[in-house]
Amino acid sequence: MYLEQNLKKLEALSPRLAKRLRDAECAGSVTVVTSKAGLPSIKIEDALLHSLYDPAREARDWVEHHQADIEAASSIAVLGVGFGYHVEELLRVTNKPVVAFEPRLDVLRAAATARDMSALFSRVQIACCPDDLEVPPTDGLLCVLRYEPSVRFDHAAHEEAASRLETLHAVARGLNIAVVGPFYGGSLPVAGYCVSALQSCGHNVEFIDNSVYADALLSIDGMTDSQTHRRILMGKLGEFASEAAMARIVQFRPDIVLALAQAPLNPPSLKILRENGVVTAFWFVEDLHHMGYWRDLAGEYDYFFGIQENLLDMLREAGAPRPAFLPLAASPDIHRKMDLDAEDLAEFGSDVSFVGAGYHNRRQMFTGLIDLDFRIWGNDWDGCPGRLRPFLQRDGARVDTEDIVKVFNASRININLHSSSYHEGVNPDGDFINPRTFEIAACGAFQLVDSRKKLSDFFQIGEEIVCFDNLADLRAKIARYLEDPEERKAVAERGMRRVQRDHTYKRRMEEMIGFMVRSGLRLPWREERRREDPGKLIAEAGADTELGKYLARFAGARNLKLADILQEIKKEKGDLSRVERIFLTMEAFQAWARK
Repeated sequence: MYLEQNLKKLEALSPRLAKRLRDAECAGSVTVVTSKAGLPSIKIEDALLHSLYDPAREARDWVEHHQADIEAASSIAVLGVGFGYHVEELLRVTNKPVVAFEPRLDVLRAAATARDMSALFSRVQIACCPDDLEVPPTDGLLCVLRYEPSVRFDHAAHEEAASRLETLHAVARGLNIAVVGPFYGGSLPVAGYCVSALQSCGHNVEFIDNSVYADALLSIDGMTDSQTHRRILMGKLGEFASEAAMARIVQFRPDIVLALAQAPLNPPSLKILRENGVVTAFWFVEDLHHMGYWRDLAGEYDYFFGIQENLLDMLREAGAPRPAFLPLAASPDIHRKMDLDAEDLAEFGSDVSFVGAGYHNRRQMFTGLIDLDFRIWGNDWDGCPGRLRPFLQRDGARVDTEDIVKVFNASRININLHSSSYHEGVNPDGDFINPRTFEIAACGAFQLVDSRKKLSDFFQIGEEIVCFDNLADLRAKIARYLEDPEERKAVAERGMRRVQRDHTYKRRMEEMIGFMVRSGLRLPWREERRREDPGKLIAEAGADTELGKYLARFAGARNLKLADILQEIKKEKGDLSRVERIFLTMEAFQAWARK
């Protein structure tokens, strides 16, 4: 009778759910009955979801029972919909965003057939699977209300939904995230970019910067010629750094620990974190082909992210429970277009430049560019061909990020040749994108990058970035684009806009946490902070004290929250005890603090 008009309303808000309801069938265990008030109700296996006398009055009582929670919340989630009387009554008393969870399509189909659900279907986002739930976009408190007659028929699904809502709400309000960086190397600046990005997403971040131990680590080589003693000393320093990181982590009490490649967190420390409910993630921002230590760590972290999509199967084989592809990016606050003065242009500018370490393939290919106005910036060029020495800036000293950005901006053409220790030029099997690709583009600078697999997934080749396949192709494109500054500028501008839209570290951190949520992220440490062992509370208060005697009624509970106590108080009639008044005062104070 009402089905088509209800589905039309639902299609505007949830077209996927509308299609599923249209295709659903009512199970034999679901029976529609008429209440004494004339309103339709429903039975599942002879048990009523709504009153057989007056479902509307029952709904008003339910809303009145939860009135304090509704008023304190900024958004509301309802577990259990049934025929929706209680949700409709909720919509009458509040304009706050409401989402609802109902795992039984047959029940929703029966409701949509038996009564007018347009008020609910046109305003409430309904999910039938926990993974489809989304938290309303509000900054305040999410209130989760259970409609117990529905919850009891699929308790596990509703608890999973409640856990997902709690996680989503925690993410939206901001998590506590500890970022553990390496001693030194390419992942060190990436760790800093992750910290800034996570903070810009609203998370509370503790950066454990292990670069403070870099000098000590590097000094070990000069202490002894014994390889055995060097390994022992490096191991001891690694153990110290891991324990120092743990001291910071325990004090900070994070929801997530994110470690970057070569971060000194050892397996015993990771085991302790896991046992205490801290979620751990590792981002291996290196080439998995060249550094094999990741195999020993893959199974130690809850989440393992790599920059090579085609190696996910290798990560799974190594024991990574939830491997995922997460490419590198740029930080627009750092990698940006700059207006350089004449002095900077003279120091950093050239027709052609390269920034990076002196890998074998670069040493070989760049000897073919020595007839150009060419500058090489970076370290690890010791022993490079003599013909390249005049082009090496600052005698091969390390270049800081600020000067690198100036080089990108000052150069007419930036060469970006991915590293290889054994190819003569372009690696034909290159399967990851280095950070320089995104960083140069973020600066609004023009680059010629060696052809890479999957590069077209990130940029439109020829429009947002230009590739080369070998030395001859590189020289031809250098000549072409030096003669066409307008086209260089147009390509660079398009590449910059693409990075700003799709390839920032903020976007990557959102993708990382989004993957965690989709993979069932739970925050047991956060849950533990909010729940208490009733037996422990009674013992601390004293079993014979007024508080201890009051808490004794909750002794059988597995854990206890303030909300559980408040709900019990509001059920009771008569005068309030002193303990009950204290708890209600605590509730009022919390409500005031949230405003």
